[in-house]
Amino acid sequence: MKVTTAALIALLLAISCVLSEAHLDGVPTTCCFSYQQRPVPRGLIASIYITSSSCAQPGVILVTKKKKELCTDPQAPWVQAHLKHFQTPKN
Repeated sequence: MKVTTAALIALLLAISCVLSEAHLDGVPTTCCFSYQQRPVPRGLIASIYITSSSCAQPGVILVTKKKKELCTDPQAPWVQAHLKHFQTPKN
């Protein structure tokens, strides 16, 4: 029982250290650990941004109109199309 408690405390400390590193500059950092596999219709997307270069793997975050954030693969053709659409200046 004591070993389980000690292991749980060690795990929580490790997680808190990792989370504090992500916020060292005062700005929250979102990183992707897995990608949304299915294409997301453009009409559902409110905004889009690229993850920080300090993340372990690259990602593009799609923010839906319902404020849900979806991690996507920046190499996927459908993600590239969304990036072009949202980076094009609107006249």
